Amino acid sequence: MEPSRIALFLKRTAVGGAVLAVSGVLGWMWHLSNVLDRNLLIPETSPTEPDHQIVAIGGGRVLLTKSSTSQREGVWGLVGPDGYGQVAAIVEIADEHVERSFRTLDGSLGPGDLVRFDEFAFTGDPESALGLSFEDVRIPSELGVLQSWFIDNDRDTWIVVVHDKDPGQLRQSLRILPLLHNQGFPVLVTSYRNAAGAPTSQSGRYGWGLHEWTDVEAALDFAQSQGAEDFVVVGYGMGASIIVNFLHESERVTRVLGAVFDSAILDLAAVVDDGAPGKDVPAILAGSVKRIVSLRFGIDWERLDQVDRADSFDVPVLLMHGSEDAIAPVWVSDAFAAARPDLVRYERFDGAGHTMLWNTNPPRYETVLLGFLIEVAGTE
Repeated sequence: MEPSRIALFLKRTAVGGAVLAVSGVLGWMWHLSNVLDRNLLIPETSPTEPDHQIVAIGGGRVLLTKSSTSQREGVWGLVGPDGYGQVAAIVEIADEHVERSFRTLDGSLGPGDLVRFDEFAFTGDPESALGLSFEDVRIPSELGVLQSWFIDNDRDTWIVVVHDKDPGQLRQSLRILPLLHNQGFPVLVTSYRNAAGAPTSQSGRYGWGLHEWTDVEAALDFAQSQGAEDFVVVGYGMGASIIVNFLHESERVTRVLGAVFDSAILDLAAVVDDGAPGKDVPAILAGSVKRIVSLRFGIDWERLDQVDRADSFDVPVLLMHGSEDAIAPVWVSDAFAAARPDLVRYERFDGAGHTMLWNTNPPRYETVLLGFLIEVAGTE
């Protein structure tokens, strides 16, 4: 082969290789954008399998197989094949077993049952779980009806609670309902589009508050039609992200006395950068993959960065976050609280995971929450 032809062949080979390499990288980033779509945006129910066994049970005690989970301090639900219980104080930790105080809340559990721990700590609804009368109410929203719980009471200030993206929905509120009810607050526990049992948007994807904030507005409109004068809004995880955008976008914010954020995701981009959604996106590609997600699915990362937007808040916030949160980076809450010390009361719960703050220390959680409610809404 002549030298000129060899040079041409090598040039074409190099160009072809470069095109293949670029195509490969672009294809890989497209795949990673699908990973983020699946992990962050598409509603999915991933049932948790039982991972413990009841060795013995009776006399207000349960003996469980030993693990880091069964040794966690605090109050937790215990889900079995035919029942639901609640474990609390650790009585004894042995070589292979953990003994804890226990009470059955529904059905029955027995030796040999395979069980799993449940952060919601209660099962059922406000009446069956807590003895609180409630109504299943249907709130009209722009996409359809949002099924919600309403627990009536005497005060004109209502508490509106918005759940996280995980399955279980309204039941997440059961841990704090007795405190709120004892203080005389009517409570509306509500949902949002694309959650289980709620209306589905055209995309069928979560927007992390970019669109769902109007569902919170619809809940407040319903409450106002029933006599509510003003509100304290409470959000868990993505529910807090939705409330944050409601505070930015809605004219109803003038009626909000305060906001409570439990394990808030205050910067969705930080979740990706920290690798929380399965640690599937290499850091070197995260920026490019996020841009693809923006183009494909309409996620505005800047609007979801509340640290950068901290100056625009004017509603008092109780921000609570666990130091062991593997989903919502706790350092983002640190930064948000540091940016607005005039407005944010910040409580870090050492050792607590995502939305497990109450479980790890119920007395502290309820004391902090009650103090904030008295501060922003007064006493009955």
